[in-house]
Amino acid sequence: MTEYHYPTFEHLYPSGVQRYDVRARLIRNYDIFNYNHKGKTKQTWKMLFVDVEGEGIQCNIFGPAIEKFVGRFQEGFIYILLAVQVIFAEGKNKIVPNWKQMIIKEETNVIREEEDDISIPSFHYNLVQLNRLSCHIDCTNRVYDAMGLVLYVSPVENIGVDSVKRDVAIMDTTWTVIKLTLWNDFVHVLDENLNHVDICPIIVACGLHVKSFYGTYLSTGYHTRVYVNPVNEKTTSLSTWYKSEKLANIRRDWFRSSTFSLKSSIDISNTPRIRLSQFSSVRKVQYCRVAAYACRVDSVDNIIYEACNRCLKKVVIFQGLQKCQSCNLTNTVTIPRLLLRLTIFDKSGNLKVTILHDLAQHLLGCLATEIKSVLQQPNGRNRVMEKVFACFGNKAFSWVLHPPIEAFNPEHSYTVGYVLHIDWAEECMWLNKYIASKKRK
Repeated sequence: MTEYHYPTFEHLYPSGVQRYDVRARLIRNYDIFNYNHKGKTKQTWKMLFVDVEGEGIQCNIFGPAIEKFVGRFQEGFIYILLAVQVIFAEGKNKIVPNWKQMIIKEETNVIREEEDDISIPSFHYNLVQLNRLSCHIDCTNRVYDAMGLVLYVSPVENIGVDSVKRDVAIMDTTWTVIKLTLWNDFVHVLDENLNHVDICPIIVACGLHVKSFYGTYLSTGYHTRVYVNPVNEKTTSLSTWYKSEKLANIRRDWFRSSTFSLKSSIDISNTPRIRLSQFSSVRKVQYCRVAAYACRVDSVDNIIYEACNRCLKKVVIFQGLQKCQSCNLTNTVTIPRLLLRLTIFDKSGNLKVTILHDLAQHLLGCLATEIKSVLQQPNGRNRVMEKVFACFGNKAFSWVLHPPIEAFNPEHSYTVGYVLHIDWAEECMWLNKYIASKKRK
């Protein structure tokens, strides 16, 4: 007897009349979804099947046909579907990037195979590399799959009356770190105790939304499935990469010991390393990062300025009175603010930079009011200069800078976002990795 060969998904073509017999594994079985259409409540049931070639296709059951098949499908099993319809995929709510989808009709016959067939893959991921996610921001008609090493797990946070969330920092082989927000039931798949153990779990999250709020991030939704440490060729490859990359372990340890907020830690981790000679050409990134020394401090006479107590903008003297032009108030109440201007240098060049109030207070270890008080004392200028030199003199730092918005101006002073103590051993490892990548090209 001749064995019947079922067509692969590649050979299914949308048709309103023709019916196909297919054999595939059920990868994801979603809950029945109720929705309102023109004042009437309707139902749809989505599933994801994968064929012997590893191609995934969305499958829908609509309305009256749902009742016939309730309880008939279970994830992981192989099914023979006789007389399914194939149509063009709907434009929104796609769970796979396919231009066609299957429809199980009332006349469709469903047969479940009790014996497994390892030739049909047991998983299907529509993975997007984390460094490419920004291309898909707010595409509400699509969902995406992501895989990464778990660097950090935040505590659970209550949102509103009946919602909870947990933020997770994940990284893939592109060295890009992204925030993944787990909502409600998904908050329990990971625990913040992972931050204190010497492991780095792998998370695979399917059916995610790509969003943007102070940076790109991922969020769970209705069609999300989350898997922790699944075993397959893709996760094994990521695990092997992690074990072979010492820098990946260093980044994990830094993340878990960071005193910065999660957003700041992600921003710093994703910042490209450059030399100062390259700064003028940097574009389309939030920050860039350079290892450099401070070679000059501008006059400490201007380190303090008076700012409006309401908006924190610098006030001006108008007819002998202090005026805030932002609030349009005259004789406004002011507070002292710090503004530290330096020139930094490396072997390739130098750059004028500005350290704003909060960061300046943190680095100097004192408040602006204390600096103002010292400046008003005899020899106060020298004492402040000594304090600044004690902080920056003869020391290299990793300077995280905002790149030029417009054309580079060497006379302009560029804002410093963060200042980090430098680990030269780590910097050398990044340099060697950069040199090796250039040689491969």
